[in-house]
Amino acid sequence: MWVKDAEREMLSQERRRLVERLKTRKGRPREGLVLVEGVRAAREVLSAGPDVRFGVLSSRLNDSEVGRVLASDLADRGVDIALVDDAELSQLSDTEHPQGVLLICSEPRMDLTELQDRDPRTLLLLDGLQDPGNLGTLVRAAHAFAVGAVVVLDGSVDPWNAKAVRASAGASFHVDVVRADWTSCGPWLEDRGIGVLAADPAGDDVNALGPERPWALAVGNEGVGLRAEILVAARQRVGIPMPGRPNSLNAGVAGSILLYVLLTPGSVSS
Repeated sequence: MWVKDAEREMLSQERRRLVERLKTRKGRPREGLVLVEGVRAAREVLSAGPDVRFGVLSSRLNDSEVGRVLASDLADRGVDIALVDDAELSQLSDTEHPQGVLLICSEPRMDLTELQDRDPRTLLLLDGLQDPGNLGTLVRAAHAFAVGAVVVLDGSVDPWNAKAVRASAGASFHVDVVRADWTSCGPWLEDRGIGVLAADPAGDDVNALGPERPWALAVGNEGVGLRAEILVAARQRVGIPMPGRPNSLNAGVAGSILLYVLLTPGSVSS
């Protein structure tokens, strides 16, 4: 049996209501918990080691070897597991095609003071992003390219909502994610000599740059771009040459390309 009889239990009404609250804009931050969906994201959570409060599994997890291994791993780690049928998991899930697993975890919390102790040499600033898919994609890219930390500025979507975490494929638990107001973050960057590189379609060709570290790449709102204060504070505006004729790249794609070019070995001065 893929989950031992000793670990089988029904999902209580209290926990069912908690899962529903975690899917709401106000409920999730109030609870300080994160809803993690899908096999890959759940595996990343276990490898990162946050506090997993409990898990909700359905028999769909048994459809693949990786799912069976995940279920066994959860049981071996002593995670409190509740079993539901596939239909009930679909009702609980925030995704259209659930993969048989939900995990409820404590939200990793960090502020600028704690980030200072880690002395990151590269940062990603997200300003006013409203699409959780774009935000999650950029967190995933930050993890892929070894960015020191992601700072989510005021006015952005909650980086720990279920859609953003799912889009990050669990990378949110491997990268330092800090929420801050620009009024605090701007002086913090200036005091530490961290220059801001402002993503701007009309900016200098990023391929021709070699900015010295430390730097912080700022990516702005999908529609209006970066706030004026960040553009004024920026050391340089950086863009991506596009020989085709698209209106623009979305924030997730543009920010990922910029990080790749800036952090490809040999392209940036250390």
